[in-house]
Amino acid sequence: MARKPLPKNAETDVIVTSRRRCCICFGLNRDTGIKGGQIAHLDKNNSNHAISNLAFLCFDHHDEYDSISSQRKNLTIGEVKKFRDELYTTINKAFTQQVHFGEITTPPSDPYAGSWIRIGSINNSAEITLTPLPDTIDGLVQYYVSGQALWGAHREYGPNMGFLGYVGIKAEGEERIYPSKSWAYGEDNCRIILDFADINEAIVRDKSPTGTYGANVSFDGSYRRER
Repeated sequence: MARKPLPKNAETDVIVTSRRRCCICFGLNRDTGIKGGQIAHLDKNNSNHAISNLAFLCFDHHDEYDSISSQRKNLTIGEVKKFRDELYTTINKAFTQQVHFGEITTPPSDPYAGSWIRIGSINNSAEITLTPLPDTIDGLVQYYVSGQALWGAHREYGPNMGFLGYVGIKAEGEERIYPSKSWAYGEDNCRIILDFADINEAIVRDKSPTGTYGANVSFDGSYRRER
């Protein structure tokens, strides 16, 4: 009996949602690179085209998932589905951040714009970037605050990775940037405040709910501006 081809709408859904990232590469190594690959039927039933049964895998991991070995523990369907869900969540956060088109220039007088690197943490690195935006209609200074942080870079299976993206407002008369919405109802549960000791040093206080950016991932800490 001829194998039924994967419906085009299902194929498109998986490829677009995964952005051609292999969920096993991501789950094991936090590898977010674009890969050549195939769409796998996770229950190994090629006629089950349910979206919940499909995942984009690189060629190597597709072959590994389909193989059976008596020498080692094979990848399980539950394991791969978990990796896929983690990948989809991460991609959704990354690709729903605001995108700035055209060249963005930082005014020489802007004391905060640019990249800030967390210091004193080798295994849990983090970087935050402040991009100037037009002032609000009330004349408040705005920045687009974006960044990423790692937790557990020393772990055998790689670190957890979290992404940050929100519009921040500089508090009038204070050296502080906070989410444009209220402290209690920040964008995407974001409850991060940046306090600046001077133009090169900042303290980030992350009071976001646990798991907002991924398991154990936090942006707390001292940061130094990168020139």
